[in-house]
Amino acid sequence: MPLSGLVDGEPVVSCLLTEEEWAQLKDDVRAKRRTATMRCGWKGLAKTSKLGTQYFAHAPGGDSCSAGESAQHLRAKAVIVEAIARAGWTAQTEVPGDGWVADVMATRGDVRVVFEVQWSPQDLAEYRHRQHRYLDSGIAGIAWFARHADGLPRADKQLPVFGLDIDDAGEATVMVGVASIPLAEAVDRLLTRRLQHREYVANGQPALIVVGAGIMGCYRCHKEFGVWTARQTIVEGRCGRREIRDQRPRVFAQHRAEALPEVRAAGEQMAQELGVAPGRIFRRYTQTAGRHYMAFTCPHCNATCGDMFVAELFNGKNSARNTQIHVPATVVVRPHWCLAGDEGLCPIPPEAVLAEYARLYAADPEPTRARQLATESGVSTIASVGTVAGIPVHQAVARMFGRH
Repeated sequence: MPLSGLVDGEPVVSCLLTEEEWAQLKDDVRAKRRTATMRCGWKGLAKTSKLGTQYFAHAPGGDSCSAGESAQHLRAKAVIVEAIARAGWTAQTEVPGDGWVADVMATRGDVRVVFEVQWSPQDLAEYRHRQHRYLDSGIAGIAWFARHADGLPRADKQLPVFGLDIDDAGEATVMVGVASIPLAEAVDRLLTRRLQHREYVANGQPALIVVGAGIMGCYRCHKEFGVWTARQTIVEGRCGRREIRDQRPRVFAQHRAEALPEVRAAGEQMAQELGVAPGRIFRRYTQTAGRHYMAFTCPHCNATCGDMFVAELFNGKNSARNTQIHVPATVVVRPHWCLAGDEGLCPIPPEAVLAEYARLYAADPEPTRARQLATESGVSTIASVGTVAGIPVHQAVARMFGRH
């Protein structure tokens, strides 16, 4: 059921005619005052679907030069065409190419953008195959609106696929992330670049960090002191998407958020509220780590506090104290299709912001031999640096807490 046909030899897109113009055309075709012709050259008819979509159909006896489409598929194509026209682009339907036929094509100058309605199921490999055919033909962009979007990538820059739904009244909506918006709005946003792919949720403003604090005991002097951890980073993008990056305490990290001036100040304040002196963070070398790293140290005797035990204090447990603070602009890595809000799209972060993100949150190094756990006769041991033998885990814990 194509939307395009010839009327007295001139190309016409059915859904771009008003209801009055379409009603007049139907009367004229029936009365043979005007002639409708299909793309294949067969005589055509002007019709209206149960969802109110205007379309051309083959007169009886025709072989049909287009595949059968459901009323919903046809309705979606019509909505796309109308949105393209309102955006100031030229809309064409059922456009043939080299091994493909585009549902709807938008053209402005030399730029061509294709919109495909995929009402029937299609696997990911076929999506990518068809996508590459369009790109190989010089199409600038392709967007898919799919009824069956489960299992398909929702934030793939190379394959824009959005879930599509059409209700019994013909209202078409698409899913962009967790937001449901009208299909016409999605098309308009794509053409006006108010719907773009972003790798990060960002807004260029200070971010919120949740800082937790607890109490450690020094293995050397047996005195208590405060330590802290940056538990979460919260960023709300300009698109309104709010992302929370949960952060597990890092072990033997070269750089850590706990050393940021704002985080350090919050941690020190909470330690004092807990009635203990705050620990200090310095760059230290330990045999256990086999490298230099940013470590908490005892404020009383300057002993290095084992990272493993700081991590154990906070992993999966509530902190003795928590607070929220603002830190300089950062990002949360979350590829998404960004819907421009009142302030626009999530900005592409400056290189300095990305470099700081990588510095603070880069993957931890692989364990050195000194950190490898060995199991001998069913007893877990920690290998000592420069030796083959190890000591049992319970002895290591006892020594760390000053009981041996």
